[in-house]
Amino acid sequence: MRASRPGADRTRRSRRGASTVSGPAAAMAGLLLGAVALSGCTSSSPPPQGQEPAAPQATLTVSPIDITPAQRALAHVPADVTAVTITDFDRAALQLGLDEVSSDLPQRERNAFWDRAQRETAILSDGLLRPVGPQLLRDHSFSQEDVGWEARLFDADGQEVGWILGLHTIIDPRAVEKAVDAGVGPLADAVVDVDAGLVLSGAAVDVDDPWGDDDATGMLVTGTAVGTYVERGCVQAPSGASGLEPLSAYSVALEGTLATVRLGTDRQDLFERIALAAEDRQVAKAFEGGVADPASGRIGYRLVDPVGAAELTLRRALPFAACAD
Repeated sequence: MRASRPGADRTRRSRRGASTVSGPAAAMAGLLLGAVALSGCTSSSPPPQGQEPAAPQATLTVSPIDITPAQRALAHVPADVTAVTITDFDRAALQLGLDEVSSDLPQRERNAFWDRAQRETAILSDGLLRPVGPQLLRDHSFSQEDVGWEARLFDADGQEVGWILGLHTIIDPRAVEKAVDAGVGPLADAVVDVDAGLVLSGAAVDVDDPWGDDDATGMLVTGTAVGTYVERGCVQAPSGASGLEPLSAYSVALEGTLATVRLGTDRQDLFERIALAAEDRQVAKAFEGGVADPASGRIGYRLVDPVGAAELTLRRALPFAACAD
């Protein structure tokens, strides 16, 4: 049995209430969730003549837990930022068959997770706090493995101008504040949002006009993914490209064996973009197939090389996101 770290009882919130529900309670929760799901699919047409009006439909209220990391991140991305990467380490763990990753795990298991995540998943970041992980764990009882997701913000020149960390709910953000005050690594000068469980730095602090307030940009991140890339802009079109409409923003979501490209609604150039990407041998090795939905502006691919797809995305070597000819 591993000895508890000094101060761990002050750093971590109680696991009571955060444990997995099982037994009869789990069955009842499943029935209730099923009832909500079915009620959401019930027809809203008026009742037949001679019958009492149907009871009001149940509505499902979205809680902060239902908001994806990408959606949470966009609420802290200012207008002058050009691109954002969001890496969901919890999703990567699930993809690898792990229930969770945290600093409570033995070092060997944590190292194994990072090794597999880098070789098998489409993570877009290797973990901002990993270089100072041992120091954080020794002095403040948390580490990179206690970060569920992180976002990195870039300007038009590709320079990183800020970042956001989403902490696991079991971590007390006030412990992170102590590490910030101590100036540990990249946490120096960061700001901790205790209520939201976020750590923010650089351009992500005190944002007045966030991307999240723009509906068109928000529609680009409607889903979960291991790696999500969002850019307000487009990439240089390959020589000979034709039939492309203007593109002001796009996103790439990489999850498991699927890649979803979102270019905005009502587009008539998706098939041209698929054909353009198919001509690039590197892209074709990572993104296979290509199914278009012009109404929603989505292209779906089979993700046959997650690591290669992540590298191409970070390099912006994506012909399907080309600027208009």
